[in-house]
Amino acid sequence: MKHFLNVFLWTFGALLLIHTGLEFLNIDQWIGNNQVLILLLALAIGIIPESGPHIIFITLYAQGIIPFGTLLANSIVQDGHGALPLLAESRKSFIKMKLINLVVGLVTGLAFLFFNK
Repeated sequence: MKHFLNVFLWTFGALLLIHTGLEFLNIDQWIGNNQVLILLLALAIGIIPESGPHIIFITLYAQGIIPFGTLLANSIVQDGHGALPLLAESRKSFIKMKLINLVVGLVTGLAFLFFNK
């Protein structure tokens, strides 16, 4: 219950942003023209040690706006709250783990983008 309001507000805000962007800003066309940039954004957002930001990419994938490789890359980097104990114990180990995840996510995402056409 302690985190309910934060999770609710983040989820509601993300869904509202996606809906508004799709309805009024034509972001689906922009995303389609900037796949590598979206992949890099998915990797960067995946660094955040919470599961909330992941909802953006799940929603965009479910609507057919981003390819599976982008969702997979974000999922590889995203650990949800599972990385918080490591961050509390050793920042250096947390950074090493995230860098490894970033490299694997980037290689996987690029492979899907370039070979899955």
